[in-house]
Amino acid sequence: MVEQFRKIQTTAVLILMTIVTSFAQNSKIIVLMGKVDPKYDGTKVFLYNRLTNENDSATVVDGQWRMERPFTVPTRHMFYSEAEMKKYNGYSPFGVLIDGPGTIQIEGDLQSFSASQITGSRSQELLNTYLTLMQDKKQDESSIVKELVSKNGNTFGAAFLLDRYGKSMQPEEALKVYELLTPEIQQTVYGKSAFDQFQGAIRSRVGATVKDFSLLNEEGKNVQFSSLKGNYVLLDFWASWCVPCIEEFKNFKEIYPQFKGKKNFEIVSISVDRDEKSWKNSLKNHQLPWVQLIDGQGDKGISINQFAVKALPTTFLIDPNGKIIARDLRGKDLELYLTRLFGNQ
Repeated sequence: MVEQFRKIQTTAVLILMTIVTSFAQNSKIIVLMGKVDPKYDGTKVFLYNRLTNENDSATVVDGQWRMERPFTVPTRHMFYSEAEMKKYNGYSPFGVLIDGPGTIQIEGDLQSFSASQITGSRSQELLNTYLTLMQDKKQDESSIVKELVSKNGNTFGAAFLLDRYGKSMQPEEALKVYELLTPEIQQTVYGKSAFDQFQGAIRSRVGATVKDFSLLNEEGKNVQFSSLKGNYVLLDFWASWCVPCIEEFKNFKEIYPQFKGKKNFEIVSISVDRDEKSWKNSLKNHQLPWVQLIDGQGDKGISINQFAVKALPTTFLIDPNGKIIARDLRGKDLELYLTRLFGNQ
């Protein structure tokens, strides 16, 4: 009798899941269903998405939490939990790729949210395949990305893979792989970002000449890069939340007085902060005596489509004619490079 009841109960759950999934697909809704240890009952789970400006939260009840979000475009929702925040005084954002309407299951420990198991997202499965293959140290990353994209060009996850890991290829090769994406996937946020990134990588390689650009300084005035022609310019891409960027300012403050003026050397720090207030507060806190500009346009900014900046800090050293002569110089390496450069003049 007990066994029969369990079979009936299981069948009822399966029917309910089918109804929920069907409803979500037909209603342009994403249903996010989480399963965790009941010890987390009463704990909150948070969702945010800076691409679509979405925020949401849910509370664990009987070892489960649930959110419903309208589906607008393929995207990547980010998650963290109250339990993780309490344990670590911070969190590791956990992203879930969203292809379209439907139901996605998220199962894992809320103190280690990033280790959750995901079902219901084809794109997330593709990303997991990539991560599994990359555990084999003998496999070449660029070959893995190329193969997965070529076989899944109609999947949002392929655009994400190319955007996130396509830097393992030469940009010309990456652009050829980009052409394997369907036109629809090319137009997604990660498809566009990948294309801009590869174009930017070509434009910002050592030996390339920097195309003129204009950005606002802290006073709200436009500054043309061409106004600095005749100087050696260190372009420094940073953000107020980037700890290594802030640490690098200490080195800049030692180097800047050595070469400023006497050697026609200038530093131009370009913040990629979306929040102008955070940028200005950081400038006030750190008192930086060189040129400060902001490029807060995200994937549409020059940091991506002209310089392919995907990590912070990133630097480019540019000669008086606007040609890139070195990149990613930091600390003592930067000081030694400048000493040799100006010592030969």
